[in-house]
Formats: sequence, structure tokens, C-alpha cells
Amino acid sequence: MIDAFTVAASQPWAMTEDALRNLLAIADRGGDIEALQTKLGSQLKDTRRASIRDNGVAVVPITGPIFRYANLMTELSGATSTQVLATDIQTALDNPAVRAIVLDINSPGGQADGIAEMGRAIHAGRARKPIVAYAGGTMASASYWLGAAASEIVIDRTAIVGSIGVIATFQDRRAADEKSGVRTIEIVSSQSPDKRPDPTTDEGRAKIQSVVDALANVFIADVAAYRGVTPGNVKEKFGRGGLLVGYAAVAAGMADRLGSLEETIASLGSRAPNTPSRSSNAPAARAGDSYSWGTAFDRAAIYEARRRM
Repeated sequence: MIDAFTVAASQPWAMTEDALRNLLAIADRGGDIEALQTKLGSQLKDTRRASIRDNGVAVVPITGPIFRYANLMTELSGATSTQVLATDIQTALDNPAVRAIVLDINSPGGQADGIAEMGRAIHAGRARKPIVAYAGGTMASASYWLGAAASEIVIDRTAIVGSIGVIATFQDRRAADEKSGVRTIEIVSSQSPDKRPDPTTDEGRAKIQSVVDALANVFIADVAAYRGVTPGNVKEKFGRGGLLVGYAAVAAGMADRLGSLEETIASLGSRAPNTPSRSSNAPAARAGDSYSWGTAFDRAAIYEARRRM
């Protein structure tokens, strides 16, 4: 069988070197085992990735880096598209044979574009059917944003959870370009003086920092609302941008309990339908919220802010 990395590496790509390197790294991990399922379900009708067990529990995977739109690489490498995720979850909610949904998460995060909207959709779905997020490996950054929106979070003792925050990275290639004789000249419209903030200056870093902080505030506010705590609690007790393992994440309030995937599926299958969720406080849209930057979270699809602004 030809693996995703071989397919990707053999194709011509019209993209930047850094973006292609990231894509190949995603493809190279396509064969990873994402979760320990001891029983296989059947494909849930009209979904791309969801399955359904005999007890009426639908399992929807959220694996690998998260992107907004589905394409060849998300299909081949096991990455997740929120476009596909949204339709699969909605189909499970609409299917009368499905009594509960498990989001089987093993992801380091991904693009912010569409994540807040997807989180609100998951949170709204809790009023119709129980939606439980399970993590046996990693539930970090954007994937934790989604998991927090579920009715309950169950994690394995070795699961790593958190990484709440936003990161922007920059590559200053000017010295290398000068050595190679390349000179880049940019002309920015005079009406838009802040379109190209220079991260090598204090003023430029401050402008970029304000945008990163604004995105992080949306992330933190959503997690706080979903978990029924204050934003201050999230900032102080939910890892401070770091990762917590297993019981430590439960003790901090980032997850609800320890367990296995099969235990979670069995428990939901025996639970009465429409069991009330832990919290019904959906975060309202806030003036100034913006998700069009394509900002990335930590180890997934690092955002090249200077090139995209």
C-alpha cells in the first residue's frame, strides 16, 4: 500500500517551503494508531468518518492537525477538517438511531479558523443528545477548545491535555537573502500603516501581541463558559498554556474523570437519552471576534503571520 507521505512527496506543490514541510510532516504520521478501540462499529450513514455501535453510540474521530476545509491531504493523512466534522456531528444528531456521541480526540490542535464556530455547534448539540469528548492521547490547543464544548470530558491516565493559548512565529530571512543577493521590496498602501507590523521592532511586536492576545481571550472565554468556570480560573488553573497529564488535568477541572474509550461508549449506551449536560451556558458571540486569520495553535500548522497579514 502506498502511504500518504509517498503520495505527497511525489507531487508537485505550489506552496511555500515552510508550508510544504508542514504538510509532509502531517502525511508522515498518517499511519499512527489514534485510539484503542476493542470493538468496531459500522459506518454511520451519510457521514465521512463517523461510526455507530450496536448500543446506539456514534463515535466521531478528531485526529491529527485540524484544518477548516477537507482536501486530499486531510483524507490521506488522517487530519481533521471542521467542514467534515460539522456535517458528521449534525448527521449523528439528526439520526434517531444515535442516542449519544463520543468525540474520539487525539490531536495537537490546528487552525483557529472555524474552531470557535465548531465549538458552539458542539455545545448546542448537547441539548439534543449527550456529547462526550474522550482523549486517550493528546487533546491540546484547538482540539481542547472543541473538547471543552462537550457535555463531559473523559481522559486516559496518560492523556495530555491543555495548551490553551495562541502562538505566532516569524522567520526573519533578511540576512540570508542579503547573502544570496536577494532583495525583497514591499510597498504598503499609505492608508494601511499597520498592515505589515515589523516583529523585529518593539512597536511591531506590540501590535502583533495585541492580536494574539485578543484571539487567546476568545479561546479562554469559550473554555470558561463551556466548563462552567471563570476566565480567571482558566488562566490560573488550566495549565497556564502548558499541558497536564491524566489525573492532574481532572484535578484542575480541565477534564471530568479518568476512563477508557470502551468504558465511555458502554456507559453512554446504557444512559437514558437526553441526559442533562453539565452546563448550558453557551458563549455568546462577542463584538470584534474574528476567526479569519488562520492562526495556528502550538504544534500544528504554525501560522506564518508576516506572510498572511
